[in-house]
Amino acid sequence: MDAAATPLPLNPLACDTCRAKKLKCSRERPTCGACLQTRRACHYSGRILRSPLTRVYLTSVERRLNKLEALVSQRLPDLNLEEALASFGTGSASPSTSAQSPSTAHTPFAPTTTASGADENAAKISEAVPDEADGFDWQEDANEIADGMAALSVEPKGAGYLGSTAGVFFLRSLLFWMGNPALMLPESPGLSDHGLASSRLSQSLASSQVMTRLMESYFSVYHLSYPFIHEATFRAQYHEIIPRPPQRSWQMLQCTVLALGAWCLDHDQDGLHDDLYHQALAFGEDGSLFEGANLTLVQSLVLLSNLSQKRNKPNTGSNFLGLANRMALSLGLHRELPNWKITLLQREMRRRVWWGLYLMDSGASTTFGRPVLLPGLESMDTKPVLNINDDLLTPRTTELPHESEMPTIYSGIKAQSDFHLHSNHVSNRLLLSTGVSVEEALMHNSTLDAWSKTLPPYFQLDRDVPCREEWYLFAKPRLWWRFWNLKIILFRQIVLKRAIERHQGPASTYAPNKRDNLCRDIGVDAAHSTVVSIHQYLNECMHTRLVSWYSVYFIFHASLVIALAILGDKESPELPKWQSDIDLVRDVLRRLLADNPLANRCADILDHLLPLEPDNMMMPFESMNQFDPTTMDFSLWTTESADLINSFNWPDPDPNL
Repeated sequence: MDAAATPLPLNPLACDTCRAKKLKCSRERPTCGACLQTRRACHYSGRILRSPLTRVYLTSVERRLNKLEALVSQRLPDLNLEEALASFGTGSASPSTSAQSPSTAHTPFAPTTTASGADENAAKISEAVPDEADGFDWQEDANEIADGMAALSVEPKGAGYLGSTAGVFFLRSLLFWMGNPALMLPESPGLSDHGLASSRLSQSLASSQVMTRLMESYFSVYHLSYPFIHEATFRAQYHEIIPRPPQRSWQMLQCTVLALGAWCLDHDQDGLHDDLYHQALAFGEDGSLFEGANLTLVQSLVLLSNLSQKRNKPNTGSNFLGLANRMALSLGLHRELPNWKITLLQREMRRRVWWGLYLMDSGASTTFGRPVLLPGLESMDTKPVLNINDDLLTPRTTELPHESEMPTIYSGIKAQSDFHLHSNHVSNRLLLSTGVSVEEALMHNSTLDAWSKTLPPYFQLDRDVPCREEWYLFAKPRLWWRFWNLKIILFRQIVLKRAIERHQGPASTYAPNKRDNLCRDIGVDAAHSTVVSIHQYLNECMHTRLVSWYSVYFIFHASLVIALAILGDKESPELPKWQSDIDLVRDVLRRLLADNPLANRCADILDHLLPLEPDNMMMPFESMNQFDPTTMDFSLWTTESADLINSFNWPDPDPNL
C-alpha cells in the first residue's frame, strides 16, 4: 500500500469544536467527521493540565503565599496589603503582579514585581513630538541647539528622541505647567573664536612637546576617572618599545587619547582638540576598519563616544557606543572564559574595557532617555575589575594580586559599573509611557538604598578616609551625585503630577497624603544633597573641565526639582531651605563655573523659572485654577521658529562645548 494513503492514528481527545458542542467526535486527523461535514476548521488542543487538588499541593501553595506576603511586607512596610488587594483590578494604583523581567532575574537588589501603570488620577504628561514625520532626524555637524547633557534642547525637532529620564523631558513639563511664558533675557557674552588658535596649534601637531603635553593631560585628568586603557602599555606602544596594535585601530586610539587630553586643557585649546577629534573620525571613513574587531578599536570607540557627548554631539556618541557594544560582544568581552590561556593583565584589560563600556552605555542611555540595551546577568559572567594598584599587575605577573582595602583609580569604575548593574532595570522601567506608581517608586527607592549599603567603606558618606588624591576626592562625590540623580529622576514626574493636581482646581478638592509628601521629600532631599555636595566640592577641590561638566549636569537636574517644590508648595515650612539651595545653585553656576557657557545657560533657565525679584518669586497660582490638562499634551505644541528657546536670545553656542 502506498504510504501516503496510510490513515493517521486517532487523536486521544475530541477536537475543540466537538468538545465545546458536546458532540461525539470521530477523533480522525487531520479533520474529524463532524468538522468535515460542516466544513469547519478542526483543531486539537490536547489535554489541559490542571493543578492537583491534593492536600500536599495546597500546603505548598499556602507556604509560598506566606513567603510572598512576608517579602512584600519587608520591601513595602507602609503598604496595607488588604487595601491593595481590595483595590486590585479596579483601576487604582497598585504594584503589578507581572513576572520579573529576565534582565533582573538574577539581580540581588532588583524588585520582584513591576507596576502595570501609573496612578489613575495623575495628570497625563505626554511626550513632545515634532510636527514633521522626519522631525527626529538629526545632523549634529549643523545642529546649534543640541547639548551633550540632553537637558537644554527644549525644541524636539532635530535633536533626536529624548525620553522621560532625560533632563529636557522634565524641563519641558515644568515649562508647560507654568504656561510656557516668554521671557526676554539679556544676551550672553559672545564666545571666542577658536579658528586662529586651531590653525596655529594644528601646525604644532608634529611637535613631540605638544604631543607629550596632550598625553600627560589625558593620563593626569581623564584617565584617573576612566582608566579604560593600560597606561604603561600605551606609552610603550607610543614610543614603539613594544609592537603596536593594528595600524588604523592604533591611530584612532592615539588621536582620541590626544583629543581628550586637549579637551581636558583650558578652553583656549579647543581648536586643537577639534582637529584631533576630526582626525580620529577620519580613520573610520575607511569602511574596512569596521570589517574587523579588536580590543584597541573598542577602546577607541568608547572614548570617542564620550568625547562626542562632551562636544555636544550626543547622538553621534550614542552611535559610537552602539558599535562598540556589538564589537565587544563579538570579542566575547561579556564572558570570563576561565579556560582561556591568556596573561592575567590581558584578562584584566578585557574586564576593564567591558565594564568601562557598560558604565558609559548605561549612563548615556539614562541621560538621553533611551533603553539600556546591554546584556543582563543571565547572559554575561565577566568578573568585576580588580581594585589594585597598577604596579601589582604587569605582563609578567603570574599570581593574582590581592585587592586593596583602600581606594585605587579602579575603585570608581568598579563601584559605578556595579551601580548600573543593579539599577538599569529602574532606568528602563521609567521609560514606559505609563510611568511608575507611588508604590513602585518607593520600592525602587528601597532597592537603591539597599545597594548603597554594599559600598566599600571608602565610598560611604559617613566614613572619612585618609586619602587626599584628587582622583579619589572626585570619584566619591561623583558616584553619589549619580546615585542621587537616579532618585531625582525616579520621583520628579510623580511630584510634578501632584503639583498639577493641587493647582488645577479649588484648593479644598486636593488633600495631600503621607505618600505624596514622602515622594516629594525623597526627591527634594536627593536634590539638596546633590547641591550641597557639589557646592562644597567646587569650593574645596581642584576644578578641571571634566569636573565642571559633571557638576553642571547633576546640579541642573537637582535645581529643577527644588524649583518645582518652591513653585508647587509656597506655604511649606521647608520653603526657606529650598530657597537657600537655589541660592547655592546660582552661586555654582554664576560664580564657581562662570567660565562655562553651559552653566550660564542653565542659570538663565533657572532665573526664568524663579525670577530673582522677591515680588516675582512665587507663581500666581490663582490663574492655575483654570488649568486645562490638555495643555500638557506635547503633541499639540507648536515647533515654529518663535519657540521658547528663541525667546531667551542666546547667541549661537560654540560647537566645541
